[in-house]
Amino acid sequence: MSLPQKQSEIKRSQPSSKRKQRLLGIDLCRGIAAYAVVQVHSGDETWGSVEPSAFLFRSLFYFAVPFFLAGSFLFSTRKASDSTSWSFWKSKIERILIPYLIWSILYLIIRSAFFTLTHESARIQSLFQDPLSLVFFGGASYQLYFLPLLFTGTFLILLAHYLEKRKIGIKGLIILAVSSIFIGQILAIYGNNFKLGPNVAFVSLVELIAPDANQNNLIRLILVQISWLIWCLPYVILSMILNRWLNKADRLNLFNAFTSIIFLGLFLIIDVFRNYIPSFSSILLAYLFLLTGISISKYLKDNKFIENVGACSFGIYLIHPIVMNLVKPFVHKLLPTSLVQVSIPSMLAFCIPTFFISWALVSLIKREKRISLYLFGE
Repeated sequence: MSLPQKQSEIKRSQPSSKRKQRLLGIDLCRGIAAYAVVQVHSGDETWGSVEPSAFLFRSLFYFAVPFFLAGSFLFSTRKASDSTSWSFWKSKIERILIPYLIWSILYLIIRSAFFTLTHESARIQSLFQDPLSLVFFGGASYQLYFLPLLFTGTFLILLAHYLEKRKIGIKGLIILAVSSIFIGQILAIYGNNFKLGPNVAFVSLVELIAPDANQNNLIRLILVQISWLIWCLPYVILSMILNRWLNKADRLNLFNAFTSIIFLGLFLIIDVFRNYIPSFSSILLAYLFLLTGISISKYLKDNKFIENVGACSFGIYLIHPIVMNLVKPFVHKLLPTSLVQVSIPSMLAFCIPTFFISWALVSLIKREKRISLYLFGE
């Protein structure tokens, strides 16, 4: 083989290697999770009455945000020592905070323009009545809270680095993981977890100790940040455990068709019966779905379709409320009761076109590298 032919072979082999390292199974799971987010937002109690079957159907898709947290922290904790470098935090600012700022401004402009056109001045006032939420809690649109939550949780990578330096063993990490899950459950039971919407935390505790504390913006901000750290802590510790297990040279060989079926089967069973299982099942579902993605990756080779949906999943998450509002008039014509009576058919009618149009838009936007960098952090 001539030298040019050898170089050509090397170039052809590099994309395949990159896709293999990327784990296409996780890309596929990211795409499914992005669809799940759109499905959850395709009808709830704010739209009207929800049929019991629609309520149960919607609950099947609640695994999405926990999965995104698990996936993010799996890769962040892979090299926890990087968390002490400026390049690490520069990357997080570019990938999380800058898109968060831009999308917050975009949603404020779009919603203000819409309320102005529909002569709903009261809704414009309500939009700006909580500046703290707009700046720190994703108040410009209901899905944006995930970005500041993720950025706050990223500070726990410093803890992961400390635990690595102290050479804490698997048993110690398991104890920490179980303890953090237990603390989160106790907080949730007594109503002290983060409340999306009012964007407050430790409500019961605050009412008991200092009823007016949440009226103080600084205290409210601190309490929410603490709540988010507690929320993310189990994911960080479990991701450390999973990374240690995966780092064993022979572990990846354990992933095969049988393990893929086991992980997926357990995921589906727990997801179907999640309403009868304690709320920590969301964490279990996240990691079972993540393990399913890792396990099936060896069977997915050079699939640009799957790679694309994985790469677009973050953008789909961010843009889908805009697309859904454009889809609403058309669905309403086909299903006149869809905005007052939430059913499985109405949810699917909103979700399917919203997901695929969002995917197409994000895929097109990502071709413009500079715009993609600011909007999606990549």
